[in-house]
Amino acid sequence: MDFNEAVEQHVKSSLESSFGKALAMLIVASASNAVQAPMVGMSRAQYMSLCSAICEDQRVVDMWGTSGATDALLKWQALV
Repeated sequence: MDFNEAVEQHVKSSLESSFGKALAMLIVASASNAVQAPMVGMSRAQYMSLCSAICEDQRVVDMWGTSGATDALLKWQALV
């Protein structure tokens, strides 16, 4: 699975189920800006950084807990 596909099909859908579409997009955009990961043509390192930044976002930690955020990160990293 390529990195963009993993973001679209797994990362965003997980976030949308907990936060709704608008907030999920905001979380992804904030994380993308923070690690300077482009949403098109990202490298493996950028994908990993993006996933880490999402799981470190305080809104994600507050909703899923530290354990849940870590579980999501491990799942997303295993996709690629």
